[in-house]
Amino acid sequence: MTGRDPTVRQELAALLHLSWPITIAQLGVMAMGLVDTAVLGRVSATELAGSAIGRSITFAAITPAMGIAFALEPLASQAVGAGEPGRAWASLRAVLRAVTVAWAPLMVLSLLGLMLLEPCGVEADVASRARAYGMAQTPGMLFTLLFLAHKTYLQAHGRTRPAVVAAVAANAVNLVVCNLLVRGDDFVTSLGLHPVGLPRLGALGAGIAFSIAAVVMEAVVALATFPLRPKEAADPVPMRLVARLGMPAGLQFFAEVGLFAVAAVLVGRFGAIALSAHQVAIGLSSFTFMGAVGVSGGAAVRVGYAIGEGRSPRRAGLVGLACGAGFMAACGVGFAVFSQGLVRIFTADADVVALGASLVLIAAVFQLFDGLQAVAGGALRGAGDVRFSFVATVVAHWGVGFPAAIVLGFYTSLGVRGIWWGLASGLIGVSGLLVARFLRVTRGTIARV
Repeated sequence: MTGRDPTVRQELAALLHLSWPITIAQLGVMAMGLVDTAVLGRVSATELAGSAIGRSITFAAITPAMGIAFALEPLASQAVGAGEPGRAWASLRAVLRAVTVAWAPLMVLSLLGLMLLEPCGVEADVASRARAYGMAQTPGMLFTLLFLAHKTYLQAHGRTRPAVVAAVAANAVNLVVCNLLVRGDDFVTSLGLHPVGLPRLGALGAGIAFSIAAVVMEAVVALATFPLRPKEAADPVPMRLVARLGMPAGLQFFAEVGLFAVAAVLVGRFGAIALSAHQVAIGLSSFTFMGAVGVSGGAAVRVGYAIGEGRSPRRAGLVGLACGAGFMAACGVGFAVFSQGLVRIFTADADVVALGASLVLIAAVFQLFDGLQAVAGGALRGAGDVRFSFVATVVAHWGVGFPAAIVLGFYTSLGVRGIWWGLASGLIGVSGLLVARFLRVTRGTIARV
């Protein structure tokens, strides 16, 4: 510890200054998926169900590369904290190369996975729409990876506004393009205009709209990084260092997101109504989770600054955990009070509303734990401690959550609700493990990566 440690109030102010724009940007990214859900949900349950599985599998496949992008959190923030901007820029270049190389093979794997839906028990109509959505979304995933890398670099420099602008611009584009491509002339005529011959592309149109919006999103943050390019070059950052930091984080994301992708396939065995309800509820949960992700990003930067400056990062992490827990607890209360009203925003189908509302109530229970595991994971990434998070995620989600989801979903009368309770048990377990890990590693001095 040194005499330069900020007070709790100073730490909180710095965290909030970083976190709220990150949260808004992340909410903006997630809002694109919610727009897809709202538009497709008013077209048909089959289109919505197909996009749900397509999005889940494609997103799960790309998570290892997302982990590589998040390797920039400790590299850039610790370099900035130590007054080495050249090192931060070299880290950005290394990460951009790494995610571009990783994107293609991961997307091939996702498309192979989409080919196996019917043997897993998914209806043929739903499976065909899932493949259409996944293939159309594939180009957009590359630009999403590049966006994450540039956004993280900007965060490390305290520049968070460009990500907000990018998210707003991408959502504006997605709202218009998604409606045009999904609904075709039906949307044109709803604006009081004459039909122009646009077809209704359904889930395929939503995937194309996502890719177009992702290009816009990446362009904004990429342009914002160039003024920060240092005049003095630094030695290249070894790719093995990026891999050492990024792959455990990527595998952690894959273990968690992959479980939810498998859960979507399991829910698909209960039919299009169940899958549509699942998609609405998981979309709402993911939306609030972006608040925790924002705090997680801020905590990673603050922890990285502390280590770069040679002081203890414990206070920064604890303040982040308190903020994340408070935000997600408030979201849980909102879910509990407005469960049916929230689902009705996305669909008018009475069966989907009834089941979706019950799933939102389950989500209300695990919001707090979801927030704790997100922020603790971010604090550990900022410290460069990424391997334990991967192990904890595998043990809690696949060793506890997945078996519980199978038993409760298929061997009790709970059905889809049982799958969700199983997923909740995994979240509770991993949150406890990651918080305990952060408290342990911050008892002593932490070396820079």
